[in-house]
Amino acid sequence: MPRLTKTTDSRQRRLSRPGRVGLLLTTGLLTGSLLVGTVLGATPPETAAVGDTDWQSATAALVAAARQAGATQLVGLIEDWPLPDESTILDRQVIVPIAERLQPPIELTAATQPLWEAFVALRRQRAARFFDQATDAVNCLRRATSTHTPTTTSEAVRLLFRTLREDPDHADARRAVGYVRRDDCWVWPNVARRLSRRQTFIKSQGWQPRGRLAAPANTPKTVPGQAVPLAQADRFASAHWEIRTTAGLEAAGDLAERLEATRLFWLQAFGGFAYLPSELQRRLAGQARPLPTADLKAVLLADRRQYIAELELLEPRIAQTLGIYWTPTQTAWFFLGDEPPARTVEHEATHQLFAESRRTSPAAGSRHGMWALEAVACYMESLEATPFGFTLGGRAAGRVPAARERLLDDGFFVPLRELCRLDRASLQNDPRLPQIYSQLSGLADFFLNGDRGRYRDAFLEYLIGLYRGTADSDTLWRRCDRTPEQLDDAYHRHLAPS
Repeated sequence: MPRLTKTTDSRQRRLSRPGRVGLLLTTGLLTGSLLVGTVLGATPPETAAVGDTDWQSATAALVAAARQAGATQLVGLIEDWPLPDESTILDRQVIVPIAERLQPPIELTAATQPLWEAFVALRRQRAARFFDQATDAVNCLRRATSTHTPTTTSEAVRLLFRTLREDPDHADARRAVGYVRRDDCWVWPNVARRLSRRQTFIKSQGWQPRGRLAAPANTPKTVPGQAVPLAQADRFASAHWEIRTTAGLEAAGDLAERLEATRLFWLQAFGGFAYLPSELQRRLAGQARPLPTADLKAVLLADRRQYIAELELLEPRIAQTLGIYWTPTQTAWFFLGDEPPARTVEHEATHQLFAESRRTSPAAGSRHGMWALEAVACYMESLEATPFGFTLGGRAAGRVPAARERLLDDGFFVPLRELCRLDRASLQNDPRLPQIYSQLSGLADFFLNGDRGRYRDAFLEYLIGLYRGTADSDTLWRRCDRTPEQLDDAYHRHLAPS
């Protein structure tokens, strides 16, 4: 059975189309080509405590010296370096960009070089501290004895990515989250495998055998004005996806960038699902090496008409969708239009990553709990770019405002006890589906961010059980150590006006 992205609730606040400019911005932050994502680092005097919550006082002397030297860019980097959740409690997750390597500010001179080195040294001290905390968090999993003890790797993974934000060349953290060393670069195992096969990446054509060029992008293969048949589709290979496209290689390259970015966001947002405790423990102990994975499959069609024509025999309701992850063939389908639906890529890629990044049951959600599978995909639609990286969730992001309006203005609410019993068919055929989708977004935000993340581990354990086929309809509230009615009340409070 497919996982559908239904037409949206009429009250949903649609996000503006990121477009090519936004996509390039995302890629720059991820690869380290943007100054904000790469150029940071510095250490104040050795007397400054690494874990000092008062960053301003800890770096006052360094900032003053940089300001006196006229290094305004470096001043801004130091002052703005701490993430907002280090000093206050946020109602959303912070997603950090990971630079390829440390790069100094373009304004750096011989006179300001020592200031930069001081900043870098402080970041490396912070990285060491974050890494130690991540290691402690993983070790705590062995001693989990109560509902108040972390039971997934979520916190450890968050700290490992914080380590890499501080020090992109931290070898132990790189290996722990899945990178391998190739020459003088850290790359994903799939990239290392392609390099070993003597392939090279061409931005306009994807990974290609070295010395061989694919057909020029967007070369017509049929009569102008007619879509290229899928049987004649071009192929674009990225680090983790193999994309068949009738929309041209340039469009496929844009899709690939966004898919790869979504994967990095997903690893951070759902680290408790993506990284098994036993595997993370072995990597941290140097006993396991990250291995390549099978390529994920995607199709990008030239327009909506071709999208419907290709899929309507498989899914009669395909015209109601904006994109689809088709479970039987493990393929994500998209189409190119004048105004592609906002956030569809993140939604469907999330379905695919949950289903294929670890061993899962193809029957996930077929008996009960389908709402949770859709909820986490809706949650990824709340992604927002910030000066320091990205955020996920929050009561003003994604579809959560629509959930709030449905609950507070319309009095619409499906109790959790009823919702958890719905299987895939029951959910997709429910006449209240648009309203339910809004509520799913609100519930995802509640379980992942509500009450200071109190239920995040329990919710991720519930997802693991659903995808493994081991969860029951009452697993969620048992994991939360609450009744479903208590969770309903807590959800109402989560969306209530501040």
